[in-house]
Amino acid sequence: MYSRRKTGVEDARLPEISRRGLIAGTSVAAFGLANPATGTAAASASANLAPAALIASTEATRHCKNWLAIDAQIGRLQNRWAKLEGWLIREHSWCNLSPTEQQALPWSKELRDIDGILDTLFERRERLLKAIPDSASVSFEAIIARLAVLEHLIWPEDHPEAHAMIARSRQDLITLSAETQCGA
Repeated sequence: MYSRRKTGVEDARLPEISRRGLIAGTSVAAFGLANPATGTAAASASANLAPAALIASTEATRHCKNWLAIDAQIGRLQNRWAKLEGWLIREHSWCNLSPTEQQALPWSKELRDIDGILDTLFERRERLLKAIPDSASVSFEAIIARLAVLEHLIWPEDHPEAHAMIARSRQDLITLSAETQCGA
């Protein structure tokens, strides 16, 4: 079962990535660094890591932050597209116009431009999403960034319990990270 964004039209819903794959990768990494039973703080754990692992963790954080930025940009463009289309439907009977008549309206160019940008952004976001599980997360920042991506992938309407656990885990790691930095 996949978490999918609701669009109002069942056929237009796009499948998202498997929750299990993302949860497995992030929870194993998070538990390994944040487990109080081990008695090791994240600062001493990261101090013992090889430079390559730290670079990979920085790369994972960068991938996640880029994914979140692209996802936010997609959301803004989708909102603009929806508002423009709604206005065209109300003011110009957009749905009753032929494709030629629609193309004649000056606002149709903006819709086409938004569609083209969205196609590019969807491809970039998908490439980043595929790269995230392959990059190591050996710092609190990287794990928190992964959980932020996961929080966006799981829709609260579809899976309220899973979404709440992910959001709470991310907040807990932020708190643990702050406590670790204050204690160091």
